[in-house]
Amino acid sequence: MIREILLRVLLFAIPFALYGLYLFLTRRRLGANAPDTPWFWLIVSGLLLVIASFVYVGLTEGDGTQGQYVPPHEVNGKVVPGHVEPGAPK
Repeated sequence: MIREILLRVLLFAIPFALYGLYLFLTRRRLGANAPDTPWFWLIVSGLLLVIASFVYVGLTEGDGTQGQYVPPHEVNGKVVPGHVEPGAPK
């Protein structure tokens, strides 16, 4: 779970890091005439990256919807969690 959260935080931070790199590389040329930071566009582009990652994960991961659902049950005193067995639904 922490890995997923860190991934989203890093995706959100990418536009800020790229803008910082841009300012670092052009600092000598711009001098005192550096432009105002485009906070709105940095935040919007970071949010778009995070939303795109949610869409990607939603479309590519997870179990298929085909199969027979087996509810949680007890076998030899141990609880077997619910799961979907592959195959055509009955």
